[in-house]
Amino acid sequence: MEKVKTGAFIPMPVAPIVLVGANVNGKANYMTVAFVSGVNVNPAIVCVSLNKNHHTPKGIIENGTFSINVPSADYVTETDYCGLVSGRDIDKSHIFTTFFGELKTAPMIDEFPITCECRYIGRKIEFAMDVVYFGEVIQVYINEELLSENKKIDILKANPLYFSGIECRYRSLGKDIGQGWSIGKQYKPSV
Repeated sequence: MEKVKTGAFIPMPVAPIVLVGANVNGKANYMTVAFVSGVNVNPAIVCVSLNKNHHTPKGIIENGTFSINVPSADYVTETDYCGLVSGRDIDKSHIFTTFFGELKTAPMIDEFPITCECRYIGRKIEFAMDVVYFGEVIQVYINEELLSENKKIDILKANPLYFSGIECRYRSLGKDIGQGWSIGKQYKPSV
């Protein structure tokens, strides 16, 4: 099959969508983010990449905390709205029910099935347009109905929202196609 050059862009087919929460000037502010990832298991370290012009980084630096909130597809409209407007211009603190955990300054969204509070570890990497902030996950909060009898998370019950940047579309989780760290054992080299 012939390949076609398309120019440089980020070709990831889908990215998880989260709302990053931070207290900015004493108010909960939520920002829609697709550039989020885990970077270390123990301790649990995550990173979020935010445009330098956004309002939320001010709260991360000011308080040394932030949250990552995983929306269900039921909240696609509110999630997208939080990415369309800036907390500088619009008070987003009343869109969701906010709660605080152990750190006391990382606002989290009660309506979302999975949330976590993070302590900013003081490390960031600056690029021309964005800054990547690193945080240690201090606590994760999961809706009880997502847990099976053996306390494993059933992600299908969470109905997480994903973003396809290639298509500029929101999508929900698809069908199960195999067990991670296992299905690859079925591979048989053709050599």
